[in-house]
Amino acid sequence: MLPASTTTLLRRVAILLWVAACIGVVFLAWKILFAPPPDPTPQKFPEPGSTQVIERPGGHAYQYIAAPNITWDAARQAAEKMSYKGQAGYLATLGDEAEFKFVLEKLFPTDNDVTYLGGRQAAPNEWRWVTGPDAAMDGGKGRLFWTGMEKGSAPEGAYANWMYTAFQHGGKWDVPNVCCVTIFSYRKRQFSTSLGNGDPEEGVAGYLVEFGG
Repeated sequence: MLPASTTTLLRRVAILLWVAACIGVVFLAWKILFAPPPDPTPQKFPEPGSTQVIERPGGHAYQYIAAPNITWDAARQAAEKMSYKGQAGYLATLGDEAEFKFVLEKLFPTDNDVTYLGGRQAAPNEWRWVTGPDAAMDGGKGRLFWTGMEKGSAPEGAYANWMYTAFQHGGKWDVPNVCCVTIFSYRKRQFSTSLGNGDPEEGVAGYLVEFGG
């Protein structure tokens, strides 16, 4: 049998633990009931403006055009009205890793938001470059650079650098709903997909123009 002093001490400890537990429950309830609701406004980031034309040694030239919430079709039409040193403009087609890295390093020293490229889902799970010289390939369907979704593959000699979230299943951005290729979705420096309709939720910042034949 425990001494009376020990019994009293244990009772006091038990009471203190019970009080602490009650205080904890009350605090959590207050946080849940009275905490401010989450802010539904999409997070905004500072975006760079349009750049100057950047020439790639021995190759094509590129320019980023800032155009918030523009549609893919409007971006394609605007790019095709541009020219540089006699070379027609078009939405850029990044056909290899060296070109991809050059564009990111020279035109985007900081991360950007959604930027349209000249690629589209030409048929279900068939991704093609459909602007510029590549548009004439495969009988006018465009140059195939990816078949399938996240577990798809690139034809020999083609290049793709997809985000792991580029191919979504279900919801607003379900694969059958997206049309267009971008870079910088979620500000990540990789390819992604877009509805192409300028939906403000996508955060379209502009488009990348390429000059060259």
